[in-house]
Amino acid sequence: MYVPNHFRAQSEDELYAVIDRYMFATVISAVDGASPRATMVPFVAREDGGRRRLWGHMARANPHWRDFQPVREILVVFRGPHTYISPSWYADEPNVPTWNFVVVHVYGRPRLLEPDDPRVLWVLEQTVEQAEARTARPWQLAQAGDYARQLAPGVAAFEIEVARVEGSLKLSQNHPRENRRGVIAALAASESSDAREIADLMRARDAAS
Repeated sequence: MYVPNHFRAQSEDELYAVIDRYMFATVISAVDGASPRATMVPFVAREDGGRRRLWGHMARANPHWRDFQPVREILVVFRGPHTYISPSWYADEPNVPTWNFVVVHVYGRPRLLEPDDPRVLWVLEQTVEQAEARTARPWQLAQAGDYARQLAPGVAAFEIEVARVEGSLKLSQNHPRENRRGVIAALAASESSDAREIADLMRARDAAS
């Protein structure tokens, strides 16, 4: 990933915060010159044995998981909010339009779990728990009882031991504070939820600097 110094994360923990927040990501793989495959997959990131790992799952009916080989790296792309930035919002000139965005790339080798591995259900439980934590009345997979256990064999669950993680948090850090204030004000007034979220991220970064 090309990441100018202005837009690098302040720490690896900041990248994992993006992964936790935007957990529905794109897993991409390519095998032996075949066309790349891409599938949207929910992920949870956990530490296991002192190493960072991602845990994901997709429908076993999806042929994508058959491409996974422990000797080949795959790429997982976590995309946060993104929005157009107009030069009319800056305090100085000349300037040109750009785009602000948040994205994290994770590389690692996948390992499929056997259908009868109890960790398949654990992956589903962890995924539900993380997503449900954002709701007013969190639901637990255990509430589905036998129904969830009956569906589990139809899931292809896998883990990825993270080889490297990199990201770009492009939030107008290369502009003076007055320009950033103008961008924040314009984005905060937008009807776009992505624009408003970028404004919040910009505010938080400015407050921390």
